Amino acid sequence: MYAWNWNVIFQYRYVFLEGALTTLKLALFVVVFGTILGILIGMVRRSSAPFLPAIAKVYILIFRAFPTLILLVWFYYVAPIIFGIQFSPFNTAVIALSVSLSAFVAETFRAAVESIPKSQFESGVTLGLSQTQTMFYIILPQAVKNMLPNLLGLYVTELKNTSLASVIAVDEILHKSSAISSITYRPLEIYTTVALIYLVIVIPFALLAGRVEKKINEKSRKL
Repeated sequence: MYAWNWNVIFQYRYVFLEGALTTLKLALFVVVFGTILGILIGMVRRSSAPFLPAIAKVYILIFRAFPTLILLVWFYYVAPIIFGIQFSPFNTAVIALSVSLSAFVAETFRAAVESIPKSQFESGVTLGLSQTQTMFYIILPQAVKNMLPNLLGLYVTELKNTSLASVIAVDEILHKSSAISSITYRPLEIYTTVALIYLVIVIPFALLAGRVEKKINEKSRKL
């Protein structure tokens, strides 16, 4: 019968803390860069410029289809051979995860903008605004409200996806835990602790996403 020994967790508590902080840091960078890139791609997808919407559509199709793990491995091992540029594991994870997230954000943005009645665009033109001004001052504020629940869901998923960065040796919590396990030979205690840490990190964000979605739905019903 397996004899549990939780002393190892206390012994390496600071390592777990460092890993958790790296996980949160990675998730924050990915959410910021992925959202900005996704909105830009979404705007290009809806532009009237020749060829650009088609390129944006292909970008979205490709990076929504690629598994995140494959993207991480490709950006870390293959991209440097092709482009001659080598990034650190952390920066590579930020790039790969941001690109993956951006494709989903772009599609979410497109759907949110298309949910706004065309009369809103016409109202902007009537007021003398350009298409860009209409987008930023009239359409975008409404679209953000519509896409927020889905965005928060994407962010929760991306927070969990940071664990995949362990395959390229990013010192997030899973990678740190694997290193501890190889030293202490206490995998059950270590990975149970990792699971609990993820619960502590992810559940508040999941509850926040549900609460925001509920409030938005309540306001929509009142209108």
